[in-house]
Amino acid sequence: METKSTGPSRPGTPLQQAGALSFDEIYARYWKPLLITATRILKDEQAAEDVVQDTFVKLWEHRDMPQTNIKGWLFTTSYHLVLKKLKQLQSVERIVVARFAEPLAGEADASIKTYQLQRVVENCIDSLPEQCRRVYTMSRHDKYSVKHIAAVLGISPKTVEYHITTALRRIRRHISSAMFFV
Repeated sequence: METKSTGPSRPGTPLQQAGALSFDEIYARYWKPLLITATRILKDEQAAEDVVQDTFVKLWEHRDMPQTNIKGWLFTTSYHLVLKKLKQLQSVERIVVARFAEPLAGEADASIKTYQLQRVVENCIDSLPEQCRRVYTMSRHDKYSVKHIAAVLGISPKTVEYHITTALRRIRRHISSAMFFV
C-alpha cells in the first residue's frame, strides 16, 4: 500500500513519539509484525490483512491522541480488531452450520474425521437395545421430555432416565475408543 507522507504533526501524538517517526515509517516498521501476529491467530491471511489495514486506519484517525508507546498501541488495537473479526467469523460459521446438517470444517481431513465420528455415534445408537434406543431417540432427536416418553411407552420416568443414562454412557465409551482410530 502506498501512503502519503503525513508531514509534520504535533509532538506527543502517536505519529511523533519515539523520535519523530512519520506515518510511513511506522507503517513500514510495524506492518509485517502485525500481519504475522494477526495471521497466526486468525489462520486467514486475507482477514489478517484487513485487520492490519484497519489498525493503521485507526492510527490515522487517532493521530492527535497523545501516546507514549506506539508499538503497544498498534498491537493492542490490532488484538482487539482480531477478536472482533473472530466473533464475526464465528457468527458466519454458526449460520453456515445451521444451514447444513454436517458441520463444514476448514480442512478436508477435519471433515472426514467429523463424518467418521458421526458414523461411530450412529453405529453405537443402532447397537443399543431396542427400548434403550427408542428412549434415547425420543429424548435427543425428537426432544421429548422424560414425562412424555414415560407416558408414551408406558414405563416409569426413572426407567426413562436409566435408558438415557445408559445410552449416553455407551456413546461416550464408543467415542473415546474410536478417538484412537479417527
